[in-house]
Amino acid sequence: MTVMADRAPPPILAVTGLAKAFGRTRALKGVDFELVPGEIHALVGENGAGKSTLIRILAGDHAPDAGEIRLDGVPVRFAHPGDAIAGGVGFVHQIPAFVPDLSVSENYLLGLPYDRRRAGLIDWRAVHRDCREALARLGLVVDPRLPIRHLTAHQRQMVAVARAIRRQPKILVLDEVTASLSEPEVALLLGQISRLKRSGVAIVYVSHRLEEIFRVANRVTVLRDGLRVATLAVAGLTTEDVARHIVGSEAGDLFRREEVATIAGDATPRLAVAGLGDGRLAGIDLQVAAGEIVGLAGLGASGRSRLLRMLGGAAPCREGRILLDGVPCSYRSTRDALAQGVALVTEDRNTDGYVESLPIWQNVTLPWPHRFSHFGVLDLDRERREAAGAAERLGVKMPSIDASMTALSGGNQQKAIFARWVTGPVRLLLLDEPTHGVDIGSKAQIYDIVRGLAARGIAILVASSELEELEALCHRVLLLRGGTIDAQLAGAAITKDRILHNLLAAQ
Repeated sequence: MTVMADRAPPPILAVTGLAKAFGRTRALKGVDFELVPGEIHALVGENGAGKSTLIRILAGDHAPDAGEIRLDGVPVRFAHPGDAIAGGVGFVHQIPAFVPDLSVSENYLLGLPYDRRRAGLIDWRAVHRDCREALARLGLVVDPRLPIRHLTAHQRQMVAVARAIRRQPKILVLDEVTASLSEPEVALLLGQISRLKRSGVAIVYVSHRLEEIFRVANRVTVLRDGLRVATLAVAGLTTEDVARHIVGSEAGDLFRREEVATIAGDATPRLAVAGLGDGRLAGIDLQVAAGEIVGLAGLGASGRSRLLRMLGGAAPCREGRILLDGVPCSYRSTRDALAQGVALVTEDRNTDGYVESLPIWQNVTLPWPHRFSHFGVLDLDRERREAAGAAERLGVKMPSIDASMTALSGGNQQKAIFARWVTGPVRLLLLDEPTHGVDIGSKAQIYDIVRGLAARGIAILVASSELEELEALCHRVLLLRGGTIDAQLAGAAITKDRILHNLLAAQ
């Protein structure tokens, strides 16, 4: 009897020659992709490489122009998302869909049957218990009866993951699900993903965080300019190998820590905060000098975003004081803060980062209409010209300055938002997850933009869940724990491992 060598299982998903164009833009140019049961297959590439188009075709949001999709060897074509879900394909998109006024439990069970009592009435106690336990497995503890609009962006993302798992899919597609999660939250989620893999679920894992790929993925496929450029076993690869395939050139220095001059400690700080609090945060003391980049590190729900929103006028302060260049100031809104030279870049650019109905140039100049007004009459030509110049200096790739912000990739949207602060008088820039959901090349460009703004004398306070980002950018990193800042790292002491060790040591 002949003993056959072990062979890889047949693919549960096989994509062959997939092509899709939007007008003159060819988003996919004959892409092949395979997924086998019990595999985590990473899908990577810069924004605009074709990842989102491939996922949207698999989800039934777009119809391919050419090519074939096979599930378990059977050709399929999904006319709408319901077809994909019925076929056993689950999705968690980067911006998941929710009904804001429904509870966490109701959003968790969207499209799924409810537990019912004998009389046919919904068993709400069982529903809430199911939801609470599913979220707890992902490290999220919230009241499932709350309207989901009260949850933060990263908490809503975890609800979307739990919802997708609840459907018990054969294939699960995860699109940038860790973009705003803290390291412990990422670890819990990756543990859950690994358990799904062991149960036979096949997982497509899309992420710009390359180090995560090495923690969970078996294979990685790289897309560039609508083409598949490589499919590789993760074992034996390095981050530099993957980055080189993504950008098409050597990329080892993209995220190096730059040597920066020490900021003089004897000068009046640009920002000085003393005893700031709002009930959840208390006794916040910090200083940021002109030209200094200071990071905020904290575990999930540490209050990083809350602190930035207080400093930026988007959330009220109940106690403490804020001084800008030694002068006490107070503001009740982001408009008040902006009038004093304080600008806030929020975590969720799609919700509150830009105005979809306005062209790119008006989004760039959005905070500064008075700068282009003469006796109450706007000089639109000058406004458009200056916006175009700022966008060009920051390398925004766009169809034209008159296009919608939605026509841009995530990285280019973020660069266009940064262009605002090149065109106006900003003294203090508050950045909340400044590279959320952008690709490796755009991250490096945004880092250069941040450094350039600091070189102009702007004080920068940046909150990020990516500890490598804080390591690459910051002169100092403040550690936020228990509602207050209780330690800091500076200079060469700023490393990912040291930040995480200090944060976890107090847990």
